[in-house]
Amino acid sequence: GGDVLADRLVGDFIDRNGGEAVFAKVRPLLETANLAFVNLECPLSDGGTRDPHKEYTFLGRPALVDGLVTAGIDMVSLANNHAVDFGPAALLDTIDRLDKAGVNHAGAGADAQAARAPALLITPAGVVAFLAFTEIIHPGFPATADRPGVSPATDRKKLLAAIASADEKADFVIVSFHWGTEYTRQPSQDQRRLAHQAIDAGADLILGHHPHVLQGLELYQERLIAYSLGDFIWDHHSRETGETVVLRVAMTPGEPPSIEATPVYLNDSTGVPAPVSGDAADVILSRFIRLSAGLGLELARSGDTAVYTP
Repeated sequence: GGDVLADRLVGDFIDRNGGEAVFAKVRPLLETANLAFVNLECPLSDGGTRDPHKEYTFLGRPALVDGLVTAGIDMVSLANNHAVDFGPAALLDTIDRLDKAGVNHAGAGADAQAARAPALLITPAGVVAFLAFTEIIHPGFPATADRPGVSPATDRKKLLAAIASADEKADFVIVSFHWGTEYTRQPSQDQRRLAHQAIDAGADLILGHHPHVLQGLELYQERLIAYSLGDFIWDHHSRETGETVVLRVAMTPGEPPSIEATPVYLNDSTGVPAPVSGDAADVILSRFIRLSAGLGLELARSGDTAVYTP
């Protein structure tokens, strides 16, 4: 899944219904996965100090941690432009809460080394290394040798070396990128170049987010790139920003992946996701299939899902 927010109208929903209710309608799509992922685009804390230099700052409800656990979310990215909205204290509090709940994370940490380090997960298919980086960086957000923060994608040499190193330790390498331009449907040439370089360095799957709308899928060297999964839990302002999918990917070493995308729409009042069918599914999947075809990947329709079977 894509971007997850636990503030504003979503936060109000959590206050009324609890963190588990946020994922209730999509939980059946997530809980059976060997590894389920979302981008956590806010600290989950009741402390910290708001960054006075940012126009939009988020402080998510800590109760969302219960929702992540109950929904079967195994992995979150913290490499984004909101993880440090309430300073290092709230970021470290978020990491502590995730650690205590058993939710793995990558892309931020107590220092630069921790932020760049992969999360290593043991799954029935083998060891998975998960790395996360952000190209969308606010001043003061990058982790340094002595300051908590996020892992930037600016140093491509270090980034690709980290992927190559992870490939030596794991059966599968998944890389999350926070990148691109908000509300655009196409990745840039630089994004595509970076995605290809990451796969050449050892990545098996790339998951992108930040544009707040769905973008297409691409296969490169028989590896999948999802340039933007859109918003997954977010109070939104238009039909298109409320459209998303749960992307299910089955990977086998040495073979192209099989793919299934289930259409989801975020409630207009609360930002909470639910699967859709019929006409609502047609709108989302038609656009998703068209955008993927523009990147060279032909998805097929199977009922209310889009699929690719190698």
